[in-house]
Amino acid sequence: MPSLAHPFEDILITTVDDGPFFIDELFRRKFAHPAPEFGHAVIAFYRRSRQHFIPLCYVNFLPYDEVILVGGGMTDGRAFEQMGDGLPDRIRASGGMLYHVLRFGFDRFKDECEAYFGHAGDARAYEVDLKAGFEPTGHQYLIAHFHKPVTAQRKAQLIGKIHAIGPF
Repeated sequence: MPSLAHPFEDILITTVDDGPFFIDELFRRKFAHPAPEFGHAVIAFYRRSRQHFIPLCYVNFLPYDEVILVGGGMTDGRAFEQMGDGLPDRIRASGGMLYHVLRFGFDRFKDECEAYFGHAGDARAYEVDLKAGFEPTGHQYLIAHFHKPVTAQRKAQLIGKIHAIGPF
């Protein structure tokens, strides 16, 4: 049965305790350095068979004081090549796997932070980030998702604080 977070029977989005165990090779290929061993690793797995699960998409949710920094988002295009039955087209039509992983993380960690922040320099990822709930902050690449009611003053404080730490 499909998850409530997405409509795909052979996809599982979950948190894992040791993200690098599952996605280090893909992370190194995408970002040219090891996967982070900190934060909450959220991974979408494609179930090719009952014994074969393929990491499809990853995002790191890193608690930072009263917010969560969201980064390292990536999808493995090679995993889509192993899917059948029009699944890749259905995933794309529903917003893409990154969209679903972000939405899962936003829901999963909603009680652990005041807001989520991301740093999106890739145009394609930025478009998905906005669809998932992020909004521009007025600072290049810095995006925020305020999932709880906050005043304009508090938004400005949080944005200033996260902007001050630089890219993450």
